Amino acid sequence: MKTLKINSEKDLYLAAFKLLNILGPVAGVSIIIGTVALGYVQTRPQDLPVTHILTHGKRTFNLEAASTPEQLEKGLKFRASLNGDGVPPTVGDRGMLFNLGGETYNVPFWMYKVNFSLDIFYLKDNVVTTAIYNAQPCHKTPCPIYKGKVANQVLELATGAANIKVGDRLNIQPLSVLPKNNIGVDSGTSLKTKNNR
Repeated sequence: MKTLKINSEKDLYLAAFKLLNILGPVAGVSIIIGTVALGYVQTRPQDLPVTHILTHGKRTFNLEAASTPEQLEKGLKFRASLNGDGVPPTVGDRGMLFNLGGETYNVPFWMYKVNFSLDIFYLKDNVVTTAIYNAQPCHKTPCPIYKGKVANQVLELATGAANIKVGDRLNIQPLSVLPKNNIGVDSGTSLKTKNNR
């Protein structure tokens, strides 16, 4: 490697200028690539595994559970459907359960950057305390804020998927506590009976 000998202040400025001519474009390209990558990561939908099941009446709902602050914040944003893979859901087959980590009052939810309408149910110990029907997508702020009186969980289902009302007690179970005799999990996305594989 060649060492640079600097005899005067002018030579120092000239060397710095040459270095900037090399590093400037590299830094510019790095900033552009970083900005594009960050934008992609921020607008990428989350696809959480099905971890809970809700049975209500004769219907069964497979639920993804959002529990971390990042998961709670992103929710169903940017998704094409509740299935998460762009395939329109069969009405009532999927949903998202938000675990709030404790009893919370005036729980705010909004539909910012959610691409389809939802029914939102605020739950305290599996009892519906507030129901919002047909919450519409919102792509520009300000968006309506839907508040639940009190909740430790919030359930989002496709609009009209279930006949759930305030006061209903919902049967939501983690998959790990379901009876093992006749139920299995297929790739983490749907429940099937052992006889129906």
